[in-house]
Amino acid sequence: MNFYNNRLVQILIVILYPITAFVVLSNGAKIVSWGIPAVIAVLFCFLWKNLRYLIISNALLWILSVPIWFWIEGGQGAEVFIANLPLIIPLFMFIVFLPEVIIVLIRNFLLNKFRR
Repeated sequence: MNFYNNRLVQILIVILYPITAFVVLSNGAKIVSWGIPAVIAVLFCFLWKNLRYLIISNALLWILSVPIWFWIEGGQGAEVFIANLPLIIPLFMFIVFLPEVIIVLIRNFLLNKFRR
């Protein structure tokens, strides 16, 4: 079975990323490290087939996680999050999303170059 060409496996990875990221980041106080979330993000970069799956997975992360987090936190925690969105979104774009894009592009370039 070719892992990257199996559509079902890729869809499962796209769905698994938001769930994993939400669970790991929701338990950040227990983890007390940014190393584990960073390693998980890098591992998912090696699992996505292309940028489309990366973008869908990150969109699902935001679409599903933010309302669930509001529901869990409620009250003042949600207000603090909303107030900090102008800072959170650019930080996410440059610290999480852009490196993921670069890793996926480099991985795809290397796979295509050395596959022959």
